[in-house]
Amino acid sequence: MTLNLRRALLGSFAFLLLGACAQIAEYRVEVQSCTLNSPGGTHASEAEKDLCPTSAVVRVAGEAPYELAYVEVDEQGMLANRRQAESALDLAGAPSKSGRPVHVLVFVHGWHHNAQAGDENVKDFHEALAAISRWHNGEEVRGIYVGWRGDSLAIKGLRYFTFWDRKNTSDEVGRGALYEFLVRLERSVKPVPASPNKLVLVGHSFGASVAFNSLAQLYLQRFLEGVYASGPGRRFRGYGDLVVLINPAIEAMRYMPFQSALEYYSTLKQTPPRADFSSDVIPVLMILSSEGDWATRITFPAARFFSTFPEAHLRISPLGPEDGKNRSYSEWVMDIQAVGNYAGFDTHHTISLSPGAKPEDILGCPALPNGELVRKILASAGSEQAFPNSGVVIKRNLEPSTTAAPYWHASLSKKIVKDHTSIVSVNLICWINQMVTSK
Repeated sequence: MTLNLRRALLGSFAFLLLGACAQIAEYRVEVQSCTLNSPGGTHASEAEKDLCPTSAVVRVAGEAPYELAYVEVDEQGMLANRRQAESALDLAGAPSKSGRPVHVLVFVHGWHHNAQAGDENVKDFHEALAAISRWHNGEEVRGIYVGWRGDSLAIKGLRYFTFWDRKNTSDEVGRGALYEFLVRLERSVKPVPASPNKLVLVGHSFGASVAFNSLAQLYLQRFLEGVYASGPGRRFRGYGDLVVLINPAIEAMRYMPFQSALEYYSTLKQTPPRADFSSDVIPVLMILSSEGDWATRITFPAARFFSTFPEAHLRISPLGPEDGKNRSYSEWVMDIQAVGNYAGFDTHHTISLSPGAKPEDILGCPALPNGELVRKILASAGSEQAFPNSGVVIKRNLEPSTTAAPYWHASLSKKIVKDHTSIVSVNLICWINQMVTSK
């Protein structure tokens, strides 16, 4: 092959790659709000695609009204457009017109997705907001969709080769300016922790990696504040009311520092300060992975193997190197397995559905009667507990002994979430809703 021909081929290949690159600039360039008259859900998503595809704020009017703001983060973790972020904060923190609690749901998408109108995750988020609006008739529902560049290549056949660079990008996005935005968002929606407004953050796949990277240190800080707290009442705050990581594409090793502190202060340390979870049984963090999620159960470990095998790994316990007396963990296994699939962290048996529970049966999703949520959670340490309406069934894992901790880790039955991408489960959305609205 001649030098000129080689150069021509390399130039053509480079040109094809550049042409295959996914969009870098933000999608939601219009800060002005756009109003859609729609029943919500899929209809609103299609109307948005046609009528206001570049709007950063979308208001859906109809039988299930809600408002939706988009915040985009660039490859290096910077806010793509600070005016976007300010508009989202103004929307989320606006006083309720009815005087009733405001429900704010934040979603961070994963691999292969973005904030483009018509994106499948955008459609899914519309569906979730419409369901919550129907269940909370008369109360204001607001959504924040966090977009980032979930693909670096736009050609479907090549997109699966972006695993490693999108994994690294999810780390960058989480460690950047998103943390500033999330802290301000919490202060806007819940100016005091006891505020009746509800704030829930859901991260999926690499979006769960973004969320965890952003909030991991905050969770550790607030856990330690709870360890040192005294007096009656709840001590262990998370972020907002609840963070849910679904099919998280993040290695278990990233969670181990928190797990180590959790076990040390709750079971191994015999002198103050110690963790007292007696007043904190309602979850503030849930890490959930579908049994049908082949992407994190098979593909993720295979991909992680090539980037981790040169590193040194030990067996460790929360006290340090394995000592033969306490629970131990393999750093190698945790470094290649996704956090949601690492059985050593499980706090619950597989979360399942009641026999006969169907999504179409969930016409309403009211809060549980006063005190019933806590009763079910405590009783789940001995027997299965079924939730009405959502149909979800839980049973606590009695090992390890940190069973009362408000940090949950479990597999999900395929009947709730059937695989990696099919995350819009009405049963799951209703159950999360019950967790944050029941007293």
